[in-house]
Amino acid sequence: MTADLVEWVQRLGQLSGSSALALGLFFAAAGFVVLPRTPFIIAAGAAFGLAAAPIILVGGTVGSIAAFLLSRHLAAGRFHRWLERHRRLDVIARAVDLEGWKIVALLRLGGPVPNAATNYMLGLTGIDLATYAIATLIFSIPQIVLFCFLGATGRESLLGGSRLGTGLVSTALAVIVIALISWRVRSMLRKSLPTP
Repeated sequence: MTADLVEWVQRLGQLSGSSALALGLFFAAAGFVVLPRTPFIIAAGAAFGLAAAPIILVGGTVGSIAAFLLSRHLAAGRFHRWLERHRRLDVIARAVDLEGWKIVALLRLGGPVPNAATNYMLGLTGIDLATYAIATLIFSIPQIVLFCFLGATGRESLLGGSRLGTGLVSTALAVIVIALISWRVRSMLRKSLPTP
C-alpha cells in the first residue's frame, strides 16, 4: 500500500494550466464554506509544492472578496442575525469598525475564526472593500506559504527526495512557527477586542 501511495504522489506535482485553474477555483469556492482551509492547503502543498501558494493566495483572495460582497450587499439581514447569535464574532466585528485593517491582518495571520466566517462577518463591518482586499491578500501570505511548505516537505520526505531527518526537522520548524504565530495573534486579538 505504501508503494501505491508513493507512486500516486509521484504522479502529482505537475502544475499544469488546468490543475492551476482547478486549484484556484477550489480555493475561491472555499471562501464561501465555513470549514478549515488548513488541511486543503497542506494537501495542495503536498501535491504541487510551493508553486501552489500563489494560486491559493489569488483564488482565496478572490473568494474572500466575493463572500465579503455577498454578505454586505445581498444577504446582509441573514448574516446580521447570524452575527447576533455568535457573540465572539460580533465583538470582533465591532473591533474591525474601530481598528480597521489591523484586525483584518490579525484574523488573516492566525485568527480563531474560519476564513469563510471571517469573510461574511467582515462584510457587515464598516471597512471599505479596498482595505479589506489588500489586507486579506497581504496577511494571508504567511499562513499559505507555511502550510504549503509543510505539505511540500512531507511529500519530499515520503518520496525520499530529501533526507528523512531534514524533512522532519523542517516540518517541526514549520509547525512551531505556525503555532507561535497563532498564539501571538490570539493574544493580540484578546488585547485589542472591546469587551462585550
